[in-house]
Amino acid sequence: MRLITTATTRLLALTLILGTAIVALGQAYTPQSSPAPADAKPQQLEGVEMDYHLGDQVSPDLVFTDQDGNRVKLGDFLDGKRPVVLQLGYYKCPMLCGLVFQGLNKVASETSLKLGEDYQIITVSIDPAEQPSLARQKRSMAVKDLDIVEGETGWYFMTGESHMIERLADEVGFGFKWVREQQQFAHPAVIMILSPDGKITRYLSGINYEEQTFRLSLVEASEGKVGTLKDQFLWTCLHYDPSVGKYSMTAMGIMRIGGVLTVVILGGVIGFFLWREYRRRAKTHAHTAADVAAQGS
Repeated sequence: MRLITTATTRLLALTLILGTAIVALGQAYTPQSSPAPADAKPQQLEGVEMDYHLGDQVSPDLVFTDQDGNRVKLGDFLDGKRPVVLQLGYYKCPMLCGLVFQGLNKVASETSLKLGEDYQIITVSIDPAEQPSLARQKRSMAVKDLDIVEGETGWYFMTGESHMIERLADEVGFGFKWVREQQQFAHPAVIMILSPDGKITRYLSGINYEEQTFRLSLVEASEGKVGTLKDQFLWTCLHYDPSVGKYSMTAMGIMRIGGVLTVVILGGVIGFFLWREYRRRAKTHAHTAADVAAQGS
C-alpha cells in the first residue's frame, strides 16, 4: 500500500507540474500584431472606409424591398434566435461585390451551420437605382450555387431608397461613394455579423472567409445558441484577432485547456490506482476464501 501511495504522490506531483507549466505558457503568450501602414489614400477613395461600430444596434424600422418586390423591415429578420450576416454592395458591381458574394457563398456551403435554420444572410444594394428584378437574379444564383430549395435559402436580397441605404450604411460604418470617372461605386470588402436582436458583433474583411472564423463568429453572435458543444468550447477558448482576421488562441484559452487536461490526467491517475487497488483486494479476498475452504475440508 505504501508503494501505491508513493507512486500516486509522484504522479500527482507530475500532473501539478504539467498544469503549472501550461499556465505559465498561457501567461507568457501574447499575440503579436503589426500596425497597418498609414499610406496616403487616393482622393477618389476619401470616405470609402470602415468605421467599426461594434456593439451598436441597427435600426429595426429600416424599410427595404426584397427580391420578390415586398416591402420589409430589417426588424422582420431579427427574430431573437438566429444571427444575421449583413452584406452591403450592389448587383451591377463589375468586380468587388461579385468576389465578396462568391466568398460568402463558398463559406456558406462549407460551414456545418445551416443557412436559414441556424443563421440568415441579408444582402442590401447600396445603389438606389437598382430594382428587385436584379435582386431576384442574384437570389437565383445563390439558390443554384448552394443547391437548396428556392423557398428555404435564408438568404435575402434587398433594394432600397437612398435615405434608408445611407442610414443603414452609417449605422454599420460602411463608407461608400459614387466615382463618376469610373461610373461605379467605391466601397470596402467586408461583411458584418449581427446578433439575433441586431447588435453588431463582428466585421469580417476581405473576399475569402475562413470557415472556422465564420462559424465561430456566428456562434459568438448567438451567444452559443447555435453550433455544437465543440463550437461553444472553441468560442470561449479562442479570441478574434483583427490583425489577422481570424480566431486564435489566447493566454486564457491556453489556461482553460491546461485546466481541462490537468483534470483529465488527474482523474485518470486516480481512477487507475483505484482500479488497481480494487483488483489487489479482490485477489486477496479470493485467496483468503480459498484458504478457508481448504482448511474446512
